[in-house]
Amino acid sequence: METIIEQQLPAIRQLMRQYGVEQAYLFGSAAKGTMHESSDVDFIIRFPKNMHYTTYANNYFALADALEQLLQKKVELVAEETLKNPYLLQSINSHKLPLLR
Repeated sequence: METIIEQQLPAIRQLMRQYGVEQAYLFGSAAKGTMHESSDVDFIIRFPKNMHYTTYANNYFALADALEQLLQKKVELVAEETLKNPYLLQSINSHKLPLLR
């Protein structure tokens, strides 16, 4: 895990909870420790299944903005339920790190 993530982990978790995230993982270069100056930070997130779609959308985009401000990096949020490609899933699962469970 990259130092920037380790340093901001309590704040990242607080933001995830604030916006209703049930489960979250870090993946990509930040999880593998191979980030460089232009890298983004990739998160898999899961909201409650019963969350209203407008709340979901508002929270999704507000969380992305808040994380970008906190980390001063581009953030990619991937909703867990959108991951269907088995090859992508295998790649992500090989190095994802839990943030919230």
